Amino acid sequence: MMQTVHRRPALILIPAIFLIPSAAMGQGLIYSLPDDKTGVEYEGEIVQENIRPDIPDGKETLTWSREISIKSVGQEEAEFEGTVQPCRWIEIKVVTGAAGAAGIDPGPVGARIYKVLVPEAKIIADSVDEDGVPNVMIPIVRGFRRTGENQVKRITSNALRIYPTISLLTNYADVETIAPSEIPQTKAAGLSFNSRHMKGMMVMERPQSRSTNEGHFWISQDVPFGLARWEVVVTREEKESTATRDTFKAVSTIKSTMSVKRLLPQAESELVTPNN
Repeated sequence: MMQTVHRRPALILIPAIFLIPSAAMGQGLIYSLPDDKTGVEYEGEIVQENIRPDIPDGKETLTWSREISIKSVGQEEAEFEGTVQPCRWIEIKVVTGAAGAAGIDPGPVGARIYKVLVPEAKIIADSVDEDGVPNVMIPIVRGFRRTGENQVKRITSNALRIYPTISLLTNYADVETIAPSEIPQTKAAGLSFNSRHMKGMMVMERPQSRSTNEGHFWISQDVPFGLARWEVVVTREEKESTATRDTFKAVSTIKSTMSVKRLLPQAESELVTPNN
């Protein structure tokens, strides 16, 4: 089981190489702001299949369990782009590893926690903002992160990228409404969330590789931050750089399924940060 955890970076890096450059890609995980001191916890799994002609089954399957929590843990007036404006402290925690009786064992990597101060006006559901700027990442005033039991580090960039480390789901530029009203299956016992079922696709192609990201996601006003469930399939194909496009062959597939496990009506920060 520990071997699976050690191999987790391959799961993250394969799609990252081919999908990050797109300007049409959005942050994809946060669609709205809830009341402060509330949040949501998701549970699901990631399954990666690697084509392996050298083994009897022809493919290698790796499975990880994952939990993600998103919480609003404070409000603050702060300057952003020359203007003092309302901002929100948002904390995101990601735990990925082997499932056991005591919960998910993340191995030596440990849990990842991000705590960022975000201008409230920058949390939007669209792929671009009102000025036409792509909603690629979450802009931040300042932020902190911690991996495992390591020391808390300040985030030096001016934005937090959700894809692919936190989620394989992206805010697709072109989306299709599958159903305007639908109740998705979730892990939240006794709860249901009326949602819009959406579908998006992104294809990135180079002479020797092609990566297709297809996501189904359910947006709900009943869930803090706006997502009730999501399913993503990332397929990577390869060919010789001079070969024709019809010679692309799949080399790996990553499937991620996440849904609400519980709502957090009294959310508190887990990350102690210097001067917040």
